[in-house]
Amino acid sequence: MTREIQGDAERFREAMELLRRGAFERAYQAAVLLLGREEQILFQGSAGEARLSSIFDISSLTKPLVASLFYLLVQQGKLSPGGKVSEVLPARSPDPAFPEITFLHLLSHTSGLPAYRPLYRDVREAEEKEGRRMRGTAEGHDRVVDAVLSMPLESPPGTACVYSDLGFILLGRAIEAASFTTLDRLLRRELSGPLGMRDTGYLPRLTCSECETGRLLSTGHSEERGMEKVGEVDDENAAAMGGVAGHAGVFSTAHDLFLFAREILRARRGEGRVLTRRSAMDMTTRVDSPPGSPRTPGWDTPTPGAEGGSQAGRHFPEGSIGHLGWTGCSLWIDPSRGITAVLLTNRVYFGQRNEGLKTLRPRIHDAAMEALKQE
Repeated sequence: MTREIQGDAERFREAMELLRRGAFERAYQAAVLLLGREEQILFQGSAGEARLSSIFDISSLTKPLVASLFYLLVQQGKLSPGGKVSEVLPARSPDPAFPEITFLHLLSHTSGLPAYRPLYRDVREAEEKEGRRMRGTAEGHDRVVDAVLSMPLESPPGTACVYSDLGFILLGRAIEAASFTTLDRLLRRELSGPLGMRDTGYLPRLTCSECETGRLLSTGHSEERGMEKVGEVDDENAAAMGGVAGHAGVFSTAHDLFLFAREILRARRGEGRVLTRRSAMDMTTRVDSPPGSPRTPGWDTPTPGAEGGSQAGRHFPEGSIGHLGWTGCSLWIDPSRGITAVLLTNRVYFGQRNEGLKTLRPRIHDAAMEALKQE
């Protein structure tokens, strides 16, 4: 097992002990923890098979990045939060309420779309029926998007908050349609490139040089694809779409996600490199429709009343934002104190239903945040 530390090892000793315990107990094979305040990284540590520079499949942490791309298009006058999705992507659903879905509904998970459907299976069945490959192609991408556009809603738009991969699949496709650019290229050009996030992007096996591919971590074996997923997206719907989607597909490092969080914090002060203050404030403010929703446009917020407590732990106050990723990744930001916590793991390496991280993650966050109080 590797172990790398940058910062005060004694001060963050408890957090690192928990991080190493998680690797020993197979909550994950590899993990990196980063704590920062404003412009400065205060601590980084790795455990298991990870190095500080390891590149993780961040799964649903793709969503805040894609939300940022949306607001960059808003800044350019190409899209609007209140705009109807059907004006960009014509709806095929028999549901009469479907054309009423706005981009804000997608961003805040209040569109009425289901949480998830294994649409990759539909693509596989079409392959078998027609005798040609579709998964991972442009046709596979279009079939997944068309399936979402054809779905009936589970509730009228704006009346219920249901976390939905499907909504972000549509958001990603709408961003591509409005920008005339694929998400992978747009991310590099408009966000990760300008912010210096050199190791952040889609399709890392195509963009990493030979000497860097060893930094890519496995998320285990895919029965669907018959392969070990190293630099290949874990999410099967995203894989069917070619690895580039609005809900999943981005790979990144802890350092790069700190740079992203720093941009959010800077932009809230009106000092962003790419995001305006209005965009940052919109993205980090709860959408209170329906009442009690914990979501902002693109982010989650701590939910201390949840069963087992918030995954952010006990020290991220109201007004904080964050997001989890299915593969075992998380990013939390406390704008009031300028604090960023990044925890990247590959928990799914030991199985998609490996739940060890669920109780460990808030404990790691708590230990790290308590270490910050020792200044």
